[in-house]
Amino acid sequence: MASRQVTLGAMAVVVAVATLLPATASAASYTVGDGSGWDIGIDYHAWASGKKFRVGDTLEFLYSLGEAEHNVVLVDAQSFAACTVPSNAPTLTTGDDTVSLTQAGQWFFICGIEGHCQDGMKLAVNVQ
Repeated sequence: MASRQVTLGAMAVVVAVATLLPATASAASYTVGDGSGWDIGIDYHAWASGKKFRVGDTLEFLYSLGEAEHNVVLVDAQSFAACTVPSNAPTLTTGDDTVSLTQAGQWFFICGIEGHCQDGMKLAVNVQ
């Protein structure tokens, strides 16, 4: 009986310590737009809703290459709302661009090709 009490006591200590440790969720990888990719005519607001983006997650932007097809520009909230590309904005152009979400907060992406952002190629995500 004494050994059973020691075993139960040890299990209680392990459970108590485990509950004090921070939860470690593995990072997720998201393909923006799922099978449709990064293109005109996709509702990226709807795509992002319901997803819980966390620090360490990655976004993969897949799109066609060619003469001025698409790109991915990381912008601030004001540029996102106005669909404007600041001169110093990071611009990705490979057609298979991966962005690591390295900090919490709002992240804003647009396509910098003229008219594309206005046609809906813009994505805002809230990273926790």
